[in-house]
Amino acid sequence: MPSTLGSGGAAPRPPRRATRCVVPRPARTRLDVVDPDADPPRDGRASGWVFLDSVSVTSPDIPHDQPPGPPSATRPSRPSPPPWLVDALLGFAVLDVVAFAIAADVGGTRADPWVAYPIALVLGLLVLGRRRFPVGVLVATALVICAYYTLDLPAIGLALPVSVALYSAAVAGRLGWAVGVAAALVVASTYFRLAEGDDVRYVVGYELATTVALMAAAIALGHGSFVRRQRDEQRRHADALRDQTLELEAADRLAHDREAVARDLHDVVGHHLAVVSLHANVAREALDDVDAAGAAGAAALATARAELELVRTATTTALADLRATVRALRGAAAPAGLADQARIDRLVDLARTARAAGLDVALDVDLPSGTADGTAAGAAAYRVVQEGLTNVLRHAGARAAVVRVALERSPGAPGDVLAVEVRDDGHGARGAGDAADRGGFGLRGLCERVAVLGGTVETDTPDGGGFRLRARVPVTPGDGVRGTASVRAPRSSGGGAA
Repeated sequence: MPSTLGSGGAAPRPPRRATRCVVPRPARTRLDVVDPDADPPRDGRASGWVFLDSVSVTSPDIPHDQPPGPPSATRPSRPSPPPWLVDALLGFAVLDVVAFAIAADVGGTRADPWVAYPIALVLGLLVLGRRRFPVGVLVATALVICAYYTLDLPAIGLALPVSVALYSAAVAGRLGWAVGVAAALVVASTYFRLAEGDDVRYVVGYELATTVALMAAAIALGHGSFVRRQRDEQRRHADALRDQTLELEAADRLAHDREAVARDLHDVVGHHLAVVSLHANVAREALDDVDAAGAAGAAALATARAELELVRTATTTALADLRATVRALRGAAAPAGLADQARIDRLVDLARTARAAGLDVALDVDLPSGTADGTAAGAAAYRVVQEGLTNVLRHAGARAAVVRVALERSPGAPGDVLAVEVRDDGHGARGAGDAADRGGFGLRGLCERVAVLGGTVETDTPDGGGFRLRARVPVTPGDGVRGTASVRAPRSSGGGAA
């Protein structure tokens, strides 16, 4: 380690805890898509309700690149009558069928048939509650029918009075209740008919078959409607979820693009503007010396002119980089893009710029020739050095800095790692959180840039004082090493070029 970093005017400071930049992973998004027309869950079952913990929806029937459309785009919507009107018509139909059966009095019962009509009215009124209480209406209808036949009233059949209740239970998803109640009614009716001495062939061969067929048809029709409704609800849920997914993906892409633009603008412009600020201050002081000094004014004026020339060069470079960024954002092909500007072989230019600003920089690049040139890892290493030197010039109050870049083997990793270190002899971190916040948005963007490549960024205050920025950037397999030459740029004694 050079002596300028090991011995300073200040007493050695106790080592501070290293600060690791952690880029949080995006949290998983939970989407609860609920159809407002669907019934709430009953008995813990999520009938008509969908709870999803993912934002990726694929359908074999819909291409992934086809924008989703509303359900009305694929299936024409027809106006439907209000539910209360449908229930009233069904209730009247049950009342009408049972009343006609009572009036016919096929069996010639001994009881007064007028007692049966109020029971027929009860069966019709029960239909009005079939949507809200499907199972309750089914059980109540079955009990009323059983009580009806115990009074020796005119025969009204078995399937017709209970068919609407069976359909309602099945369409509500209560298939087990519908089948169970229907089976219980059939078994009880058959048993009592045979116990009363009715003809076995007539009861089993005709009435039983007819009753079972009608009940099965009502249950099948209701269950089919239930399945179709579920499919329609799932299709609506998928459409709504796909819309939300596209919106989230668009928002994520926009946020990612904004972060990338912010990082690039900071990297390509912030460094040059820091140099401009330093040279402008020197030029201002030199111009003040022109007014204050007599014979020495000519030398001060020459210094001011030299500093202003450096300001002009830095601003020209910053404007060129900014134009390249704008061209990249607009999609135009730039002759020298941002990726070409951020290269390992341009670290010497960074050191030269920092030395011109008065910082004594020692550049130690120990890499095989061509390593990571033109790759994301090489660009990230360049940005680490650029951000480190910019922060030294702006915040550290340092006189010297050492930059090291080397290729190391990473335990357990398939490839090599670019190890980058920027250390200065300045005042170091002033507070507990100053190490992490010293670079502002630049250091945060640097952490994000390196984290995308699977690397890490750390900052700390060494034992001898100063500030240290370290990064490890994996070199992806296939980057290749195209030479064996080792490049080392020693620190200049003054402010000359590297």
